[in-house]
Amino acid sequence: MAKALVPEGLTLGEIEDSSVELGKLKPSKTLDFDIVVVGAGAAGVPAAGIAAEQGAKVALLQKEANVVSQGNCGSAIIKSRSTEAGIAKWIHHTNSLCDWRADTKQLRAYADHSEEAMMWLYNRAGFTKETEYGDGSKVDSNTESAKLLNDGDKLCAFRSTSGDFTGVWNDRGNTYDYGDDHCYFWAPWIGPKPLNVGNALRNIVKNIKAKCPNLKTFFSTPAVQLITENGRVTGVIGKSKSGEYIRFNASKAVILATGDYSNNKSMVQRWCPDIDEFDKKQSNKTGDGHVLAISVGAQMEPQGHTKMMHDFDSALMFEEPFLYLNMKGERFTNEYTGFVYMGNILKYQPSYKGTMRDKDHRAGSKGWYVTIYDNNYMNWPKDEFVDGPVPPQVMSKFIPGEVEEPQGVFKNLIDLHRCDTLEELAKELDIPYDAMKASIDRYNELCEKKCDEDFGKPSKYMHKIAKAPFWGARKHIRVSAEVSGVLTNENGQALHEDGTPIEGLYCIGNLGGPFYGGADYPFHQTGLSLGRCYTFGLIAAKHALGKL
Repeated sequence: MAKALVPEGLTLGEIEDSSVELGKLKPSKTLDFDIVVVGAGAAGVPAAGIAAEQGAKVALLQKEANVVSQGNCGSAIIKSRSTEAGIAKWIHHTNSLCDWRADTKQLRAYADHSEEAMMWLYNRAGFTKETEYGDGSKVDSNTESAKLLNDGDKLCAFRSTSGDFTGVWNDRGNTYDYGDDHCYFWAPWIGPKPLNVGNALRNIVKNIKAKCPNLKTFFSTPAVQLITENGRVTGVIGKSKSGEYIRFNASKAVILATGDYSNNKSMVQRWCPDIDEFDKKQSNKTGDGHVLAISVGAQMEPQGHTKMMHDFDSALMFEEPFLYLNMKGERFTNEYTGFVYMGNILKYQPSYKGTMRDKDHRAGSKGWYVTIYDNNYMNWPKDEFVDGPVPPQVMSKFIPGEVEEPQGVFKNLIDLHRCDTLEELAKELDIPYDAMKASIDRYNELCEKKCDEDFGKPSKYMHKIAKAPFWGARKHIRVSAEVSGVLTNENGQALHEDGTPIEGLYCIGNLGGPFYGGADYPFHQTGLSLGRCYTFGLIAAKHALGKL
């Protein structure tokens, strides 16, 4: 049998066995299934669970020792609260935010099936048996709604950022007019941190296995090669923790749901060089599924893959347009740009050797800057905040050493500083005082004029830095995920170069595309990324079984 087709110069991460002739792997045993799902995350768990509930014999392979997924919010389009024209406008709007490179058939598939996928996930996680959706307001822990969305072990749907696309939408830089039409999305958050969607998915696997003995899980068992017969993918070779090779036959389909390739440096440099110099939030995302799919003829999306760089673990008040300085103490942007676009701007700012760096950036990384404001902060008019003021007692929890045992704060986020002088603040933030002072003097001059002649920030956000104590926070933008992959259709099927499906192979979640297609993940709807993963897990499972 011929070797797998691995692109020249591609680092294979943990699946070097993909280039070994199949006959030389010598599986110690063969197991027969209808569906084999590779990857136990936000796409793979729904795919495996739904297929098992449909009566299929399913194997779920995972290279990690447990289910793994990051993030807290997934969302769905609720068709009963939307107009047909509103959904069509949402597709058009989303495509516009993706530089007109999204596959609109995939966006339509998400809109058609995401409600079912989300309700499946919440029901199977044990949160609720109801089919009602949040109204967009924050869920209070004492309400009946919160009680329904709680598994009794501290994991719950603790807030909602649901919304209705109607009238004029804007995000500081873009606008879109829905007119009188509506496209409602449901966006409950699973947590609170450090609990996340991964915890819910673990519950789902446990709950489904208890009811469906036809679902078998194989942890610490990465897939190392796909099996093909007459052009069809018919199975997977897995490698157990002990090094044993196991052949998993799949009579219906193999569904790859292995996540992105953000920790595979050679793949990043080849297909998404934008994120190369930034630290990565995830670990062990080495593009295994991409390489496996390519080895049987799948095609990667054209270069310029979509990145997600809105790391909301980047400390306090990430959206307030204070004065922003780079790590050389220089102002570098209109601070009203928006946090989710800062990665693009910081690509051209100095690197810095701070904490939370990944193994590829020991000497320093991109993505660092500081925000500065003064003690008049609490006296600003309410309409001069973006997200609203944060009380001093909350800010104190983010000051190193201020609170002995701060509650509800990750230790790596404790990087806010309050100092009596600007010179002390510069030292705390590790930026040059002279440069910082010059930048603040110039900024104060522009604030006096109420006109930002340097970068064009709206005048109502121009506040002088004059009253002690002075406040400063160090920010660190990391890569949350890379969300492009191999070309697929609206059913999640991987495609040959001529656009025809590779029989028996599905690539879903952050492995498939182009759901987005543009350089940046569109941030108009919270939870779209996880919602897409859930939805295409459902779509792939049902399509493979002929039940879509």
